[in-house]
Amino acid sequence: MSDLQLERIILGHNPFFGVDHLSQERGNEKAKKFDDTSRIIDVLLDCSELGVRGLMMSTHPRASTLAVEIQRKPGLSGWRVYPLVPYINKYIRGANERGLVNVAMELLSQASLGQKFRMVLQGGRGLLGKDFRQAVSLLLDVELVPFRHLQLGAVFLHDTLTDLALGLGLDSVLDLFRDHVTRHFGVPAGLATKNLPLLRERLDRLGWADPLIMASFNRAGFYMNPSAELCTEAVRRPGVRFVAMNTLAGGYLKPDAAYSFLAQFPTVCSIVVGISRKDHAVETIEAIRRHMRQ
Repeated sequence: MSDLQLERIILGHNPFFGVDHLSQERGNEKAKKFDDTSRIIDVLLDCSELGVRGLMMSTHPRASTLAVEIQRKPGLSGWRVYPLVPYINKYIRGANERGLVNVAMELLSQASLGQKFRMVLQGGRGLLGKDFRQAVSLLLDVELVPFRHLQLGAVFLHDTLTDLALGLGLDSVLDLFRDHVTRHFGVPAGLATKNLPLLRERLDRLGWADPLIMASFNRAGFYMNPSAELCTEAVRRPGVRFVAMNTLAGGYLKPDAAYSFLAQFPTVCSIVVGISRKDHAVETIEAIRRHMRQ
């Protein structure tokens, strides 16, 4: 696995794409606010002034536009992006409306001619020969096309697929994802999950050394499945590089309370936090640095 060190603070994409775990109305308001990509860029520039250089980003339909704007902005030249793949809703909605092949072709339209040729050739061989590994590798390459000109910090597998693989016993999917990302993109491969204890148990059994895992972890027990106690035990146990998300419990916790709690866990290497205003950025980032000194 790549030894690339992750940013301590990684901005979450949820506010930019209208996701709010506590209020759909508030999520809709954020979606309208950030429909103008320049407002997202303004938030990134504010955070850049505070020393933040990382952004978690799903392959949302608007991700390509945002990726282009990040590339164009000199003030964001040192930033690294942490893709979360795939954006499940895009495939479900797109497959229902236009068919899965058309969805894939739309994504391929963003690639260069050489990239298209390589992807289609490799993927075609895989599909014709029923080679599952090549088919999945093609999907990953297509998903990461929007970020091809940006610096990557790590690539995370969406919790929907991680947990599906866990539930069905498809350990080979997890191995394939890790191997493809580290070999072809040269960055760590992370696994997002909604069942942290089960994932840790499975990866221990598979012999993964210091896996990179992202899951909800906070003082309030918000989104910590199957229980806050079991998740806390899984984070406390050495042998993992842990990325904590939903650290403010959807806005329920104040930054000081949230990060004084997380400071107890040496395995927490990075914190993902959604920020939509400059005053919130200052309060949150200062609290993280005050409590989470390395």
